[in-house]
Amino acid sequence: MRAAMDHLFRDERPLVYSVAATGVLVQTLLDRGADDDVDEAKAAIDRLARTPTEGVVLRDIWLLRMHASLARARGDTAAYSESRDRYRAKAKSLEFEGHIDWAEAIAMTATGLRQPTRIENWAIPQSPGCADR
Repeated sequence: MRAAMDHLFRDERPLVYSVAATGVLVQTLLDRGADDDVDEAKAAIDRLARTPTEGVVLRDIWLLRMHASLARARGDTAAYSESRDRYRAKAKSLEFEGHIDWAEAIAMTATGLRQPTRIENWAIPQSPGCADR
């Protein structure tokens, strides 16, 4: 997975591939949860943030989600709450239904109402009507 990430960034593949691959790598590392994994997840987030594509909403919303996940993994409640709320607000402002669903699921787990499943941590929720496509 790391080699694939290096390839995407080195060969300057379309940003959409780098964003999605970074999201999967970060969540995989955070799910595993070793100290080195958390540091590597942070480095992957920082690498994506340094890509010269300021204002690309796809990258920006994924970065907000990844920052929330990283803060949660580190046990930083204040940073987690702030990142989670910024992610949810951005998803709603853009009307990105899948990200709105993710943000709401994250908020539910933060209140202790339920625990996330492993697949829910990274799977893209289906918007109504998308299951048929």
